[in-house]
Amino acid sequence: MARYRKKPVIVEATQWWELGDHPAVIPFRGNNPNALCQHCLTPLKEHGQCPTLEGWHIVCPGDWIITGVQGEHYPCKPDIFEETYELLEEN
Repeated sequence: MARYRKKPVIVEATQWWELGDHPAVIPFRGNNPNALCQHCLTPLKEHGQCPTLEGWHIVCPGDWIITGVQGEHYPCKPDIFEETYELLEEN
C-alpha cells in the first residue's frame, strides 16, 4: 500500500440560500414538497436540486455549490466545505 496527497485544486463555489443564487440549481421537484428534509429538517419546497456527475442531488439552504475542474457542479454541506476549503480570493 502507498500513501498519496491530494493535489491542490482551485474551485469556484457559491453558498446557496434560495433559487437564483446559482444557475445550476433548479426548484426541487419531489412528490411531497411539504415533507421535511432528512439533513436540515426544513420543508423540501425550500430546497433546490442540482445536476452532478452522479445524478441529481438535493440542495439544502446553506449548502455550497462547487464548480469542479471540468465545469461540473456538486453541492457540499457547510461543515465539510469549511474543513476542506479556504478562501483564496473573492470576486
